[in-house]
Amino acid sequence: MQLTRAADYAVRVMIHLIGQGGERRVSLPAVAAATGAPESFLSKVLQALTRAGLLISQRGQAGGFEVSAHGKKASMRDVIEAVDGPIHLNVCLTSGKACARQSWCPAHPVWVRAQEAMLRVLEDARIEDLAFGMGPGGATAATTPIVESISSASTHGSESCHCREAESTEPVAVPVP
Repeated sequence: MQLTRAADYAVRVMIHLIGQGGERRVSLPAVAAATGAPESFLSKVLQALTRAGLLISQRGQAGGFEVSAHGKKASMRDVIEAVDGPIHLNVCLTSGKACARQSWCPAHPVWVRAQEAMLRVLEDARIEDLAFGMGPGGATAATTPIVESISSASTHGSESCHCREAESTEPVAVPVP
């Protein structure tokens, strides 16, 4: 399973907007520049986040996007599902679709546990915490806030991977679940 580029951009957008304080309106071109996402594609992502109630959009000269009250409390799961729909590791875990092998499949319980663990991690990852470099429970996750590091991120063979923090000689603390 791999998340879509739309989900990656959605997480970047929410981290950026909340990192900006979440109170002021930011234009589409400004969000695109800050997140490295193409405007044409990003507009669809922003529409999905607005439909899900995570963002508020305002048209016109002073228009743009700002984080809603609901969006300020959003988890990574909320953001990903706003653009991609429900997250499922395997078709047998898709609600409403029964798998004929489910009752006797030895892999099914593993898929269930993996799905539950992944969803728990995504639910525990609050966008606000990510925006300010905090990990679960408020533990510092990095020496540089993620909103500053997005533009200097490296790729690991994938254009959508932005896991490296900004260049620094300071040690980086990574919380272990």
